[in-house]
Amino acid sequence: MASRCANLLLLFALLHAASGPAMAGAEVVDPNGLPVVPGFPSQPIRLIVYTSPGGLIDVTARRFARLAQEHSGHPFAVINRPGGGGIVAFEEALREPADGHRFLAVTRSNISKMVATGREDLIDRLHWHAYIMDNAHVLLTNAVEGPGDWEALRSLPDRQLWLGVDIGGVKHVSGVKIAEATGIDMRWIPYGSGGEAVAALLGNLGAAYLGNPRDALVSERLRIVAVAAEERLPEFPDAPTFAELGYDGLEDELIWRGFAFRTEVPDPIRDWYTALIKRVLEDPRWSGSWADEAVNLRYRDAAEFARIVERDREEFRSYLGELGLLPDTYRAEGGLAAMGRAPGLYGTMGGSALLLAGLAIYLPRTRYRRRSGQLMLLAGFAGVTLVALLMTLHLPPPNPVDPVGSTGLPRLWLLLLLPLLLWQIGYCLRNDTEAPEHGDAMRLGVALSLFIGYLLLLPVLGYLISTLIYMPTLIWYLGYRSWPVIAVLTVAWLLFSEFVFQRLLLVDLPRGVLF
Repeated sequence: MASRCANLLLLFALLHAASGPAMAGAEVVDPNGLPVVPGFPSQPIRLIVYTSPGGLIDVTARRFARLAQEHSGHPFAVINRPGGGGIVAFEEALREPADGHRFLAVTRSNISKMVATGREDLIDRLHWHAYIMDNAHVLLTNAVEGPGDWEALRSLPDRQLWLGVDIGGVKHVSGVKIAEATGIDMRWIPYGSGGEAVAALLGNLGAAYLGNPRDALVSERLRIVAVAAEERLPEFPDAPTFAELGYDGLEDELIWRGFAFRTEVPDPIRDWYTALIKRVLEDPRWSGSWADEAVNLRYRDAAEFARIVERDREEFRSYLGELGLLPDTYRAEGGLAAMGRAPGLYGTMGGSALLLAGLAIYLPRTRYRRRSGQLMLLAGFAGVTLVALLMTLHLPPPNPVDPVGSTGLPRLWLLLLLPLLLWQIGYCLRNDTEAPEHGDAMRLGVALSLFIGYLLLLPVLGYLISTLIYMPTLIWYLGYRSWPVIAVLTVAWLLFSEFVFQRLLLVDLPRGVLF
């Protein structure tokens, strides 16, 4: 009996010894089939999205988080951190510990924004982990009130207005490439969001809109006239590709989406995410949720994803440079940090700050009773105006796509204001009169209050209605009682605004949320 037990123990030991190496080499997984990482996850996982709720990347993140929570048995939370085209979200993720409990939903738009703002350091500090989908860019028209197909769009006279999102963004660059390849003279009109641009197209404010295929589902009046893809989209079989129309090289004009996190995240946690992402992408509910949205679901690993990111970075550098959207100060000194470093700018700002501080101390004592008080006040405004004018030198300059540039309107107003201030200073020096009485000072305060009210009305009532209210009220308050003169001045200014700003400079005036 004892010998039999000894034999059994020996046999068990041999079997255990034989299976030990195999078991040691096998991956240990948890009940959900994911690799076991000691101590991870130990808290809810936060998926950070760089936009407000409702955008396509936000929808992608929420659909993924819902399935990821189910497959991992661990809570996921989507956190929206809009601002700076991804800079706010990226910086938050990079400030947190590299423990894998935070990762980013990323798109190709992030690359263009980082290049355009000189924040390529954020690209380098991220591990681009998984590319999960993409969709081709499409060109949409208003088929009811505009061109209904590519040939009709192609034959439009004069410079075409193409609507989209952002100056220097991924769609803007794609629009420039498409216009160059097809020989169309295009001007890019940016809007705050794709929804606003589509609404403008439906209002017949432009010839075409460059966006995502799902934008075509917004209205039956919209029609896709061309697709930047290798093949026609199954969801839109009547829309030809650019290659079919005779324009090659536009097959990869798309927007991709994926996930990234800090480069310092350990390899075991990276492997855990890889396994989880693959499980979600293989779930039929994931592919089913994207049915009929013209989305190409495909996975690319970290190595290939990093190559795609680097290729896109080089492309954006090239095109944004050609468009003049990469100022020399950005390229030379690393981006937004270069702003304000021009020789003498800090000195001018410091001097103006000291001048204003002196005004704050001196003017209450004078009570505006001496001419010197007026001169100091006017000199302070002139100094601030000069500082603002110098700061416009570091805004992105005009370029072939945006001939007005972000410097155009600020400089126009400042160059109008500065001569008026200098003229008023000269008037005070020539006329040795007493300073304004208290009632005149109150009049200045009321005028400023009216102007602030005007600024508050602009986004609500729009430029036309707000100006019709503000200008006659201000002129009447300043003492003019001739209503024909007031009407002529108001109408003249509105006509000037319409023809100079709206039509000549193509600067959209505020329309207001109520109109």
